[in-house]
Amino acid sequence: MGAVRIEPGLRKISKFHSLINPHRPISPAAFAVNGITVDMLEGQPVIEDILPSFMKFIGKSVLVAYNAGFDLGFLECALGSNKDALKGYYVIDALRLARLLFPGLRSYSLGSVAQVLEIRSEGEHRAMADAVTTQKLFLKELELLAMRGVEDVEDITYGRSKKTRIVAKAEDYKVGLIEQAIRQEKKLNIVYRSTWGGKVTARTITPKHIHKGYDRMYVVAHCHLKDAERNFRLDCIMDAKPYD
Repeated sequence: MGAVRIEPGLRKISKFHSLINPHRPISPAAFAVNGITVDMLEGQPVIEDILPSFMKFIGKSVLVAYNAGFDLGFLECALGSNKDALKGYYVIDALRLARLLFPGLRSYSLGSVAQVLEIRSEGEHRAMADAVTTQKLFLKELELLAMRGVEDVEDITYGRSKKTRIVAKAEDYKVGLIEQAIRQEKKLNIVYRSTWGGKVTARTITPKHIHKGYDRMYVVAHCHLKDAERNFRLDCIMDAKPYD
């Protein structure tokens, strides 16, 4: 887990970083990307022990992430019953800003955009390295926004289409995207954590409506993976983005 905090004006930078023991095996695919081994995680804290320090670190900041829905999904999942702690935070998606400010790129992966902008990525492909790369990219985005007269976080809210939300409140992020897909009868790609054993799968859904159960919010959708209608717990949707 990694984050960079920038103080307005002074651009003073502070960092938060910790390895976290997931108490589960590290898959070969994950190891191939980040080089983290089971031995490296021995004795490291679990996510529940780290979250209080992380929430204190972010304070009342505006949160910025590259493909923000993905990070918010994991953070919301980790907070569990305390996920209301995210309410009120503004979240800026630096990926959607990149699509707006740097149109026509062949790829909008963080590494590809950083390479085009000549941003050097330091260290392994891990949370801290990605956070620093996102920070450098976002500062370039801010420079371009300032040239367009953008002076406040609320000014960024929508891109040129007036439909793609770039800034949202944390608690509204997924809901807004899902409601838009329902109105437009569009598909979504989601990453879903099953309540049965915690298995994480990527799937495509066509959401139909959102309803409130006894104590949870659910998305009723056609699941194209199962080719059937399913109820998806909103808090278990770890990432959601438009279907390409």
